Amino acid sequence: MRIPVASNDAMWLQDTATNLMVINAVFVTEQLDLATLREAFRVRVLEAEGGARFRRFRQRVVWERGRPYWEDDPAFSLERMIVPATAASLETTEALQEYAAAEAGRPLPADRPAWQIQCIERCEPGTSAFIVRVHHSIGDGMALLTVIFTLMEEMTAEHPAAPPRGGIRPAAGAPGAGLLTKLLIPLAAPGILLRRLLWIPDRHSLHGPRVSGTKRVAWTRPLDIAVVKAAKDRLGATVNDVLMATVSGAITRYLTERGEAAPAKIRVSMPVNVRRATSRIGLENKFAAVPLELPAGIPQLADRVTATKASLDALKRSVVPIVVYGIQRLLLFALPQGVSRFLIDFLANKCTAVVTNVPGPQREITLAGRRIRQMVFWVPQRANIGVGLSILSFAGKVQVGILTDAAVAPDPGALARAFEAEFAELVGLQEAPVPASTA
Repeated sequence: MRIPVASNDAMWLQDTATNLMVINAVFVTEQLDLATLREAFRVRVLEAEGGARFRRFRQRVVWERGRPYWEDDPAFSLERMIVPATAASLETTEALQEYAAAEAGRPLPADRPAWQIQCIERCEPGTSAFIVRVHHSIGDGMALLTVIFTLMEEMTAEHPAAPPRGGIRPAAGAPGAGLLTKLLIPLAAPGILLRRLLWIPDRHSLHGPRVSGTKRVAWTRPLDIAVVKAAKDRLGATVNDVLMATVSGAITRYLTERGEAAPAKIRVSMPVNVRRATSRIGLENKFAAVPLELPAGIPQLADRVTATKASLDALKRSVVPIVVYGIQRLLLFALPQGVSRFLIDFLANKCTAVVTNVPGPQREITLAGRRIRQMVFWVPQRANIGVGLSILSFAGKVQVGILTDAAVAPDPGALARAFEAEFAELVGLQEAPVPASTA
């Protein structure tokens, strides 16, 4: 039986040769063999709720008369989906990054469900690494976190860990949103769309060169999330405000170190969850890719956090995320794929980067009894965007995964170092005067 792919999922079937719509991740665990991983995945994910909860992991996409459908893969087996990596061992971080980058530019097999886990049984001494690749059409970050933490366990409990529901949730999508707010959505949509159509695209070395399809990856070292929490408490902000201000500072630092002028604003595409707070998270894409202007060119980090908070607070109070989500679905439903792709890409190309912030569990977790030592991931980019920054907090630490196109930023490690330098300035905020606007 074939099931039509919903329009909010079909949007992510618009891969190109230079930007694949695949979420990539690396997990590093204590030594774990391939057979044990397959068994854990079978029991915890494939058989969850009698096999119904995550059925999409058994389904592939087929096309009929230009429309995509889900159908069960008749040849499905975990031996085809969870496989040994072509590199039997990768003993340094640099080697692991190089391998992950090569995989990020390689399409997933088209004849089976659009996901894959590659097992590198010998990584750094006493560890194994797993390259996890999931096509975005299967689900968004919140959905895939649900799968990940169904697979894993908290070290202090025998039951599966549950991911927190973090990130921005727009007022129009929250429980109890007023009727007036909901009535404003169709009235506001034309103006919101027009303003974003008229945005002038960012122009600097991180946005402008044509992407090549050759990918590079890096990640920061684990950073103490307590530093972020202390900064947000001092400034009356949120963890997300502080981290997004640090992102804009890192991009500005990267550009100025290369002799470029500091931009006044940096436009990014930021996923905004539009699920109701009480809704159960299933395998689906239920978010708006909201184009957002981040304040930049503000030397003082405290002032930049304050300006970023104002921008994000305005977004939370607005109907913009719901409108953007509706426009995405409408374009996919009402227009031929070529036309909808052109319009969505046109809007995306206003932005320098895709930036996402995902809060994970703040306690240690295990996979098949082996402690998770590190988790990093990379969101895909579309159109001519060549930079993605993915922030994941986990077990008291925060790390940023950076995915770039080699034609745009051949050394993503420079962006990682720029983020670490900005993060180091957060420590100094504990001694600096509080800006008047937050005092």
